[in-house]
Amino acid sequence: MASLLWYSDIAKKRKAKFKGGQNMKTVRIREKIKKFLGDRPRNTAEILEHINSTMRHGTTSQQLGNVLSKDKDIVKVGYIKRSGILSGGYDICEWATRIWVEDNCPGWKEGTPIIIDKDGNITMGDDVSKN
Repeated sequence: MASLLWYSDIAKKRKAKFKGGQNMKTVRIREKIKKFLGDRPRNTAEILEHINSTMRHGTTSQQLGNVLSKDKDIVKVGYIKRSGILSGGYDICEWATRIWVEDNCPGWKEGTPIIIDKDGNITMGDDVSKN
């Protein structure tokens, strides 16, 4: 009888941990990302740095990539080039919220890069196709 109660307590704790089928940590990460992206697009490295510096346990780059790519309120708006000493050059995705894109880029179509120059001027580039 005691083992049955113990199992029941574990099941309740697990159920409480999930909200609508999502882990509460992931929900908090999503909310924090959307707030961070509210004023302008950011790249994956900036988002990872922000999450890991403001949350006690942070996240991994793999979990962050999953959250960014699966959240329908967050869209990929382009790429930036990064260069490393050992790895050469590579691309990092730029992300924005749909609300930011709708407010700042009327007529934007998903897959079209958004270009922001040093002065903050926004233009839309040609269709981006990444392999």
